[in-house]
Amino acid sequence: DVFFKQFNRKKNITTIEYGAHISKEEFKLIDQHHILTKYKINASKYHLVVSRLEPENNIHLIINGYIKNEKKYPLVIVGNLLETKYVSSLIEIAKNENIIFLGGVYDKNELRVIRTNAASYIHGHSVGGTNPSLLEAMSSKNICICHKNIFNEAVLKDSGVYFLNEKELSLILDRVENGEYSSLSNLSYMKIVEHYNWQNIVEMYSTYFNKIIK
Repeated sequence: DVFFKQFNRKKNITTIEYGAHISKEEFKLIDQHHILTKYKINASKYHLVVSRLEPENNIHLIINGYIKNEKKYPLVIVGNLLETKYVSSLIEIAKNENIIFLGGVYDKNELRVIRTNAASYIHGHSVGGTNPSLLEAMSSKNICICHKNIFNEAVLKDSGVYFLNEKELSLILDRVENGEYSSLSNLSYMKIVEHYNWQNIVEMYSTYFNKIIK
């Protein structure tokens, strides 16, 4: 839209999104129980955030929404614990609550296990575009609970559930724990299978490059 409207580029605009890997058979060979035990979390019994701990990713909103919920499951947050005022404020808000900061998890198999076994994935990103973390959650068959904005809605459409404030998030978490929204996990996964997978994205690049060199 920016190139089309502001720069008057009416043609030669191509958009190719980011991608994610489709679940592979070898993933089943990983000792998932060992990894979950290492991080002291129980399969399908926690809500998950995987994010840079920055204000635009609304981690404070997510924590406050979680605190308001009549929660049964812990909130697990994966993200590098940098020594910033914002991170310090998050830790202070979360004090004495059932919130687990795992810090950064950089082993891809461990992170995949943590994603795959979550009851839900909460995506607070409010800027960007096609976000890698969201696609990876979709590929892991997560119930995706997203900040309501044009970026997230463009990717998930009706296969996600959305919030704008703490109260809305609190209600959604309660419904997830009561077994609602379970059908969304397969709906979001199919968007990876049908479009946002690396094989398809690479083919889109190949088609584009072959087109422009002719």
